[in-house]
Amino acid sequence: MTVAAPLRPVARAEGGLPARRAMVRWAWRMLRREWRSQILVTLLLLVAVAVAVCGGTALYHAPPPADPTLGTARDVWVLNGQDPPAMTADITALRRAYGTVDMVGHTPERAPGLARPVDYRAQPLGGTHTGHLLAIHRGRYPSGATEAAVTTGTAKLLGLRLGGSIALDGHPRTIVGIAENPSDLTDDFVLVAPAGGPPPRSVSVFGDRHGREGPRLTTVSQRLGQGGNTDQVVITALVLAATTVLLLLVAFVAAAGFAVLARRRLRQLGMLAAIGATARQVRLVVTATGLLVGTVAAGVGATVGLLFWPLAAGRLEPTIGHRIDRFDLPWPLIAAIVVLAMAMSAAAAWWPAWAVSRLPVTLALSGRPPAPRSTHRPAALAAVGLAVGLGCLATSDRRNPILIVVGTVATALAILFAGPPAIRLLAAAGARTPVAARLALRDLARHPARSGAAVAAISLALAIPVAAVVVATAAQATPATGNLSDRQVLVRIPQPGDPPALVPISSASRLRELADRVGEMAAALPASTVLPLDLAYDPAAPPELSPTTGQPVRHAQELGSARGDSEFAMAPAYVASPALLRLAGADPAAIPRSVDVVTGQARSLVMFAPTRTRDLEHPPTVRVPGPRYTSLPDTLLTVGGLARRQLVPVRAGWLIESGQHLTGPQVAAARRIAARAGLTIESRDGQAAVQTVRASATAGGLVLALAVLAMTVGLIRSEGAADLRTLTATGADAGIRRTLTAATAGGLALLGVLLGTFGAGLGLVAVYRSDLAAFGHVPAIYPLIFLVGVPSAATAAGWLLAGREPASIARRMPQ
Repeated sequence: MTVAAPLRPVARAEGGLPARRAMVRWAWRMLRREWRSQILVTLLLLVAVAVAVCGGTALYHAPPPADPTLGTARDVWVLNGQDPPAMTADITALRRAYGTVDMVGHTPERAPGLARPVDYRAQPLGGTHTGHLLAIHRGRYPSGATEAAVTTGTAKLLGLRLGGSIALDGHPRTIVGIAENPSDLTDDFVLVAPAGGPPPRSVSVFGDRHGREGPRLTTVSQRLGQGGNTDQVVITALVLAATTVLLLLVAFVAAAGFAVLARRRLRQLGMLAAIGATARQVRLVVTATGLLVGTVAAGVGATVGLLFWPLAAGRLEPTIGHRIDRFDLPWPLIAAIVVLAMAMSAAAAWWPAWAVSRLPVTLALSGRPPAPRSTHRPAALAAVGLAVGLGCLATSDRRNPILIVVGTVATALAILFAGPPAIRLLAAAGARTPVAARLALRDLARHPARSGAAVAAISLALAIPVAAVVVATAAQATPATGNLSDRQVLVRIPQPGDPPALVPISSASRLRELADRVGEMAAALPASTVLPLDLAYDPAAPPELSPTTGQPVRHAQELGSARGDSEFAMAPAYVASPALLRLAGADPAAIPRSVDVVTGQARSLVMFAPTRTRDLEHPPTVRVPGPRYTSLPDTLLTVGGLARRQLVPVRAGWLIESGQHLTGPQVAAARRIAARAGLTIESRDGQAAVQTVRASATAGGLVLALAVLAMTVGLIRSEGAADLRTLTATGADAGIRRTLTAATAGGLALLGVLLGTFGAGLGLVAVYRSDLAAFGHVPAIYPLIFLVGVPSAATAAGWLLAGREPASIARRMPQ
């Protein structure tokens, strides 16, 4: 018996560049002749590139072009304007220190019906450091003391319009323009000319220099600073990672398409080998087809994405809250997406090309498919990829983006290599099924390359929504966690700064009025109780004027949680009461009198008091479990601690707790009362967005998975058209044809669901290994949809859409 030799040339062709060029030209001619067979893969790549380009550009512009408060300056000094001569001296010192500075004046004015004052802002147009913080949307810039411009939000709140008048400061001004902060569209203010009014209550001085030390100023000031902005670098890396996963999904589908193409060209490729083409040149023919398809799809897809970008930018601006320059395109990111798409397409074509190039010449000329190969190597590669992926995800600790990306890609490749062994197992398990179903499953096992790519594509398409459902569920607070209980409302007196915690100094009559309003809120709730919340301040520190509101304020006593040698996370400490101690998980009777601080934080705390010599003292502390809800005070100063440090309590808010679950109308009524009184309230986050994300991810994933399934089943069944004609000619009815398609679709969907859910589940277990409670909170409907709904829908769709007798049965004999 003579054994056919592998795909080796009979007469060796001339190698080098001319031979490769000839193979590429032949691949291009064949692609032009058979473009209909590649239109599906081309469209899929085109859509993926268009989505990646448009979506990646949108995410690239998600961060504002400049800090919404600091602009492009490194330092901003907020000077108190209550002492004009001293402020003038400080501005002169800042000019000497920084050279070029921008100055913006602020004067808050109360508006009827609004809890917060309206900022009268004296800001020049086109400043060196503040150019990104002011633009005129309509109309013109105000000139003189009788003109002003307002933002769109201010105009809506106060019922103003262009050409109208505003007089919150007692001086009527004609509205000549609609202004905005392009870096923060939610920033509402009234724009006046720098020389068009009385001296501002505070002045922000913007400067830019690399040194950290600033000048010594005489007025009370606050210095803000910023470091380098790396948001766009991080977003670019995340966009490329997401694009890689998306194109990997497309590459799996494309690999199935190129496998069908290689199967159709099997005789032609065998003829090339017979006349002298090497195995490398045979691989080059199919790989060049993939590269050409990827080039066309990437070029057209990038163009389509850029054409849709201006439309997407217009809808994106209200969501992200800042203006976007339509012509500021991330060309390196777009070029990387295009190159990545071309590389993925070529890689998807190389896999079937490698399989075809190893066929014996006689088998290729006969057009018969190769015998199935052993699945030991793919199974081993799947195990290695899964181990690497899970290891990277486990060590990432949900913080390292590089390890997360590597772990995700490795897990996806493990699913790819697990496809062929899973198909063999499915075919073996279907040995006792009806003849039509058994034929379909065996046909999948006969072509492990294309079937494995199809299973990998479906698995990845389903793994994405599975991961989204679990991650969204993990982010959703349980009834025992979250910001507040669904029975609680936290009422606060607005603080002009945090940190440091600046507490407004309110008169006794004002506090009684606020307490009456809080009592009105509580009276509308069933069986409610009111718990006062007090901060503490040092009476040795003189009161000062807030640089942002001009109100008299005091610095509340703060505690710092040490993070390093000189960095502290400052937070105001509330005055302990028996009710607050019980909320924090402490027994009031068990707290020793010598203890100053009761806290639920695990880090070491230090006392920070600027006017005392013991400014970094570690106070006597008792640690407790802490409150279950994040917005409740977790660090408390005991009454003894207040007395030992000569601190004075000051009212900062109230906690209202109802005897029943709060309804939406009850929270809305409390919010209206708080707005009229100048208070702010916080209630439990409904987290409807989490449910929306979960449902949207499931719906989108199902649509994507079923679309990928339809494409792959179409490719596979089109390859088996000759077998279908043979069955029809031998008397197979529509039921047999329906069973073939339904079994193919159902088998691929079942394997895709199992592998995708298994891979995503293992990856998420590695990520959430220290907190597996999230898996127990996933609603039961989602596993049923994935594990039962998808295979059932795929089988039903395959049965309903198949069964039509091939139109070519009377014209074409089976090969």
